[in-house]
Amino acid sequence: MRTGASAVRLFGLGMMAAVMAFADIAMAQGTIENAGQFKARDKFWIFGVRAGQDDTLIGRCAKPHPRFGSKVTPAEAALYLNVPNMIMVNCDGVPAPFSQQAEDYAFTFTSMKKVLWSSTGSGGYRAGNEEEFIVKLAEKHPNICGAFMDDFFGKFHNLKESERTEKTRELLKTIRAGLDKSKHPLELYVVWYTHETGAVDPSLFQYIDGITLWTWDSKELPQLEERFIKIEKNFPGKKKLLGIYLYDFKNYYPVPKDMMELQCELGLKLMKEGRLDGLIFEANSVMGVGFPNDNWTRQWIQRVGETVVPK
Repeated sequence: MRTGASAVRLFGLGMMAAVMAFADIAMAQGTIENAGQFKARDKFWIFGVRAGQDDTLIGRCAKPHPRFGSKVTPAEAALYLNVPNMIMVNCDGVPAPFSQQAEDYAFTFTSMKKVLWSSTGSGGYRAGNEEEFIVKLAEKHPNICGAFMDDFFGKFHNLKESERTEKTRELLKTIRAGLDKSKHPLELYVVWYTHETGAVDPSLFQYIDGITLWTWDSKELPQLEERFIKIEKNFPGKKKLLGIYLYDFKNYYPVPKDMMELQCELGLKLMKEGRLDGLIFEANSVMGVGFPNDNWTRQWIQRVGETVVPK
């Protein structure tokens, strides 16, 4: 029970209550799937980071100014939004592979449906032993279904294009080989910013199972559908998830309501048409500080979560 006790110390009794509540949610969702139905909510994910990770960035928001630093953990954000899947991303190397902190986070995700764990963290950070850790974590937690590469394509941005491509290819081969040591298949997903979709050699995607698309500047969201169609045409065999920012990190304000509605409704439309494999809501670190998109997103998910979508 060492992991459980550590989780109580790290996250508090409130977090443990969230874990228990997720067991009920997971049971209900399992019943739905066993009945032969698949709902939009089943394809929703949380982009999880340590609580308070983005306090400095959200602190630059002039209006509405955040009340205080965010204390919301990844599992608490998933419980609040009623989202069953998690992507755990390390930031500045935290949580480190094989650390007790990483084990404790994994414990809080026990009742979640699917979990991806970062093999590269924010800024493309790598310790080097991520795949070994993910494989061992998957042995203990069957809901660990793969790895996630955050900010991966910018990792070698200072190199010349040809050298950058080869360095990226070498690292992808290393990551893929490490994941393939798992006793059960582990998928590999990558972050791709929509304004950079022409800057990556397409041959690199042979090592990648899924693409997650992100619009860094919310002012560019009106171009999202056009950009998605291009990706859809060029990579028909890849799984695709749409990243939904709640906070505009480029312009330092919550994504405006009309742009939240645009990206979420477009994502739902594409899911219903069988063209998109899910939505990722980013992130717990901008929640609980008085911004309007916490409640807007929760209400939107409540309204559309039971929508039947292709499996």
